[in-house]
Parts: sequence; C-alpha cells; structure tokens
Amino acid sequence: MNREALYLSLLLLSLACHRNPPSNRQTAKPAEISFARYASGFEVEVCSGYSLLHVYNPWQNSQGVSFSYVLSEDPGLVPDSLSHLLYIQTPVHRVITLSTTHVAMIDQLGKQATIKGISGSGFIYLPELRNRLEEGKVSDVGYDQGLSYESIVALQPDVLFMYGVEGSVLASAQKLAELDVPVVFCGDYLEAHPLGKAEWIRFFARFYKREKEADYFFNRIDSLYHAHKTLAARAREQPLVLTGLPWKDTWYMAGGNSFAARFIEDAGGRYLWSDHPSSQAVPMDLESVYARAVNAQVWINPGAAASLDHLRKFDERFKNLAVLQSGRVYNNNARLNTSGGNDYWESGAVRPDLVLQDLIKVFHPDLMTDHSFIYYRQLK
Repeated sequence: MNREALYLSLLLLSLACHRNPPSNRQTAKPAEISFARYASGFEVEVCSGYSLLHVYNPWQNSQGVSFSYVLSEDPGLVPDSLSHLLYIQTPVHRVITLSTTHVAMIDQLGKQATIKGISGSGFIYLPELRNRLEEGKVSDVGYDQGLSYESIVALQPDVLFMYGVEGSVLASAQKLAELDVPVVFCGDYLEAHPLGKAEWIRFFARFYKREKEADYFFNRIDSLYHAHKTLAARAREQPLVLTGLPWKDTWYMAGGNSFAARFIEDAGGRYLWSDHPSSQAVPMDLESVYARAVNAQVWINPGAAASLDHLRKFDERFKNLAVLQSGRVYNNNARLNTSGGNDYWESGAVRPDLVLQDLIKVFHPDLMTDHSFIYYRQLK
C-alpha cells in the first residue's frame, strides 16, 4: 500500500467514528439525486430529512477517491446505515475555509459572518472580511503545511472546508479528524468548466440550508454566461491566444481541456494549446512555448507582470513577439489589495459571466463597447 492509500484508509477510519449522529431506528429511503449541471467533483442525494453529499477526486491527479457526508438539521432523521459517515448538523454557524474561492461562495450566500477562520489572510480580497480580520473576529489558521491546529481547535468550527493540491493534504485531514474537527474536502478548483467551478455554490448552500437561493443565483449566472458566449460566437475572426508566464524556466501551460482553455474558446478566441488533451497545467520548456508564441495575437494572464516593460525584461526573446509589440497584453489583476490578494481568484470564481465579458472585450472590443473591465486590465 502506497503512502497516499495508507493515509486515505486511516482518514476514512477516523471519519467513520467522527461526530456520528445518535443511534436511531430510521432506515434509508430512496433518494432524489441532484446532479450537477457542469461540475464533476460533487453530487447530492436529497433524502427525507437529510442529504448525502459526495465529493470526488478533490486534489490533483487523484483517481477513484471519494468522500461522503451526511447533512441534516435533526440527527434523529439519519438512518443507522449511514452512521459510518461524517455527520454535520445544519445550518452551520462557525466555519473555517482554506480557499479564497470558498470565501466568495459563502459571501454570495449571505453567510460571510459564519467564517471564523481562513488560510492566508494576505490572499483575501473581500473588504468586509479583511476588516473582520483586523478586528480579531476572524483568525488566520495558517497555510498548507503550516496550519495551526491549536488555532483551528480553539475556533470550534462546525465544519472546515479543506483545500489541497496534492495527496499530502490527507495528512492534515487525518490530524484534524483526530482532533475532532469535521473536515469536508472541496475540489472546486479542479473543475474544467468555468460554470462547473461556480456551481459549487450549490454544494456550499447545503451547509446553510440556502439551496433555493443558490439555485436562483446559479441559474442566472448560467443564463448570462451563455448569452455572452452566443454574442462572442458572432465574431468574424478568432485571435490566437497565449496565456501565462514562465516560472523558474518552466512554463506551466494550461491544457486544451482546462478551465482557462474553455474561457478562451467561449470568449471567441483560439487557444494556442487547444490540441493538448490535459485538463491541468502542463510543464513546458521556454523554447517549445516560444515556438508557438510567435503566432499569438493576444496574451492574457501573464503572471505577476505589471507592465509591458516588465515582460521585455523578463526574457530578451519576448521583445520579438508580435503580441508584445502590438500591446495586446492583458492581465487578470485589476482588482488587487495592498497585500496582493486578487479578486479574480475570489469573486471571479462565482461570477464567470463577468470574467467572460472581460475576455470578450479583450478579444473582440467591438462587441463589448459598453462594458468596462472588472478583473482584467491592459498592460502599458
């Protein structure tokens, strides 16, 4: 058994004994399955008096991994046959979240005040939450391997929404389970469709009993997104699009089936790596990227670049790129706080319709003459 499999088996064993509802005589009844429209990482079974939430493969390269959680306002309505699963009484009132996208979803549900702990305060953009951090009403519980278990336990959360990039996150979840902290895995960041990521608001809504509000919001975002996608399809030409920036001599390029690639396609652009089958970032050397980049007509999301001159100095070869010479370079960092927190990775996750409008204006400004950039800005 490899290390990841061992951690997973230990975690499941811990969760089997963690916060189970009192024994009762209820028996499981047929469930109504609420399938996600775009998201592939979660599924909801709505039963009489309780819900079952299933989360699938919540970190990169995970396969065949799933977690299930029982949510109910009354533990007496949960059948004994589910006593091995983590039980969470709803609505929750005290939560810890380790991702900024979760902050945006909880805020959109009108439940920002329930957030008692976050991870990496510098990454938070939401002004109200930053104020609560400064007032000591919200705690920073650390980041990645530097989580403060003492702080987490002291906050007594009803649930901690876990985010992790690799399987090593299981070690943190195991430790938290041993400390009687209810951990729920979330893999929203892995969704390949922008609307799939936004649809996780329906997942979070279950913890707050705000399902109707979440469905209304998401249906509206879905309609707006497709209306603008239809608009972009009217464009006569589709510019070739380059994305990203190298990191330590490696260019992590979004795959052709990724979240970024879908945004470009739906906004009426042609992604230079649309032929790559991956849905995740693919490490590439600068030479192979440059060979295609010479054909780019638009460059988006160039990392931390703040100006065109920044890019010219980054690599001498960039000066020869036609896209840099034309000035059609746009970064998704128009909304930053003083600590570098970027609202694109926060509210942008739940408003893909607004991100799409920005990108259509980048690719086809004649189609969006009345739109002002929200998350994007043109580098000068």
